[in-house]
Amino acid sequence: MRINKYLALHLNTSRRNADELIKAQKINVNNKLAVIGQDILTTDVITYQNKILSSKIVYKYFKFYKPIGYICSTKAKGKSKTIYDIINDNSLKYSGRLDKDSEGLMLLSNDGDWLNNINHPSKGYEKEYIVTVSQSIDFNSFKKVVTDKNEKLVINKLSKVNKFEYKVTLNTGKNREIRRVFAKNKVEIKNLKRISIGNFLLDDMKIGQLSQINSN
Repeated sequence: MRINKYLALHLNTSRRNADELIKAQKINVNNKLAVIGQDILTTDVITYQNKILSSKIVYKYFKFYKPIGYICSTKAKGKSKTIYDIINDNSLKYSGRLDKDSEGLMLLSNDGDWLNNINHPSKGYEKEYIVTVSQSIDFNSFKKVVTDKNEKLVINKLSKVNKFEYKVTLNTGKNREIRRVFAKNKVEIKNLKRISIGNFLLDDMKIGQLSQINSN
């Protein structure tokens, strides 16, 4: 494991900040100053401010209801707030970002392998969304597979909830995929909410809520 990842997990910080601590000569590995990019072994003794960091990593897993108006980033962009203004834990990374104008379920953890596994299309974790539109959809003409900017975009399933609400299922998670497919079909989206990722459900979570879960 790279030392900045190790420090991020043990000090509840970001990898960028971990590198800054190393540059400031505040981290020691086996009584020697740490070096950016070095690998850590299970037998190594790492200290910060003369305190030994436990070698045991406690992984944490959460569901999060992302509100509209927040971006998925550790850094603010302009006046936009980030999800970490709510979460207040930079050690948690996320699987499957939602754009600023979308809301709904996100999964967060300090276990990068778990997040990568969930987010990879080959693992078969379907993502479900409720999409509110300005006009009803004609299923006979609506194209679920389109090409935009030389990229193939695919909606796996599309079903009607009511006149202006539809359930959309994705197997992939390309950038703004649903919005781009709907735009190609000239259907205006009023609201987009993710309600599930695999077996993990939004259920009755409140907007902005962060709830600890089991990894399975």
